[in-house]
Amino acid sequence: MPHTLSDLARELQSLENRGEYSTVIAALRQRIGEDARTVTDPWVKAWMGRRWRNLFLQEAVKDRQALKAASRTLGLGKDRRPPARRIAERFLKGDLGQEWTLEMPPAQCDTRIDTTLVFCPGFINGMLPAHAFAQEFPALEAEYGWNILQADAHPMRSCEDNVADILRAVTEGRGFQSDPGPASDRLRHGPAPEDVFLMGYSKGAPDILTALAHKPDILGSRVRCVVTWAGAIGGSYMADNFHELIRNLDTDAVTERLHDLLQLLAPGVTRKGSLRRLGEYDVKGGIGSLTTAVRSEFLKAWGRHLDDMNIPVISFTGATTPLEVPTFQMADCINLSRYDGNNDMQVTQEQARLNIPMATQLAMLHGHHWDIAYPPFPRGIRLTSPNLDHRFPRKAALIAIYLFLAELGLIG
Repeated sequence: MPHTLSDLARELQSLENRGEYSTVIAALRQRIGEDARTVTDPWVKAWMGRRWRNLFLQEAVKDRQALKAASRTLGLGKDRRPPARRIAERFLKGDLGQEWTLEMPPAQCDTRIDTTLVFCPGFINGMLPAHAFAQEFPALEAEYGWNILQADAHPMRSCEDNVADILRAVTEGRGFQSDPGPASDRLRHGPAPEDVFLMGYSKGAPDILTALAHKPDILGSRVRCVVTWAGAIGGSYMADNFHELIRNLDTDAVTERLHDLLQLLAPGVTRKGSLRRLGEYDVKGGIGSLTTAVRSEFLKAWGRHLDDMNIPVISFTGATTPLEVPTFQMADCINLSRYDGNNDMQVTQEQARLNIPMATQLAMLHGHHWDIAYPPFPRGIRLTSPNLDHRFPRKAALIAIYLFLAELGLIG
């Protein structure tokens, strides 16, 4: 008789209690290879969270800057807490107890990973004075040889319109190389990756889910798994407010005053002269697609369909406080706190999670929406506001994602 998932959970829990972590990992890898829906089991979900967080701690304790940011002195001398505890208490949130004491093994996988990461950036991407994972992606390619391609997702149009950009990345290899430099120098055309996993940050997450919903025949066989990073999966109350301001304005007038409107979204940090694909801008469509009503309708219509695709989705959310965000985002963070005290200054926990059986939240990260994705903003901008130094150990988090997925056989 084959084991049911509940039988598997009891067996693996017993192994974990005895500290036989490698056996747990091997057994889970085998079962997921046989049936991807193994990840829907509640115990398996809990284990996945513990395991990723442990891999993150293993990597983050090597980051001197992160460890420095996580250390407390307060004039009382050297921080005597173990490094793993410092990192856990500074960069993770939630009721984790003594998880930092777990002595799990290093990742049980080969670090030679051929599956291509196709990254889908967020709203107004390319207009802020930094790019998501701009330092980390090139480092990962150089150190591990991992293949990373950023979809040429338009910075301001609807999720439905951006489906074409994701398809071009997956089926044609069209997108941006992770090397630093002007966008025009980094745009590449092929070759198409053989198989991929998708990672969406902020609006990039609903862009990806929309692509999967509308193009399952093309993406279903190519996409191994999906990662959402502070995803605006359920929309954003900020988008609701902004859409209310512009929905009755003339569309041409909105586009003509695009830079002024961007200043309302991110005052003092959006860059003139950084706009690409001007003829495709759809301000109302872009912001409208992030409203809570539109995203709720999408999930209501397509949630079951996405679950039936049997593609594992892992999610990461951010959480911060008004005193930890840039000055010009403080009011938004306070407003979101009326809905959820653990918001990341742009989305709440509920909005950043995908509530289908095939989706699993692995961690609530302690950082604001930009901190967990962007390198530090330029010094001149940091002089005008605190909390733009972005100390979250992003590289450690990405390494942990790769190793975690490879360990479970989801990529390879």
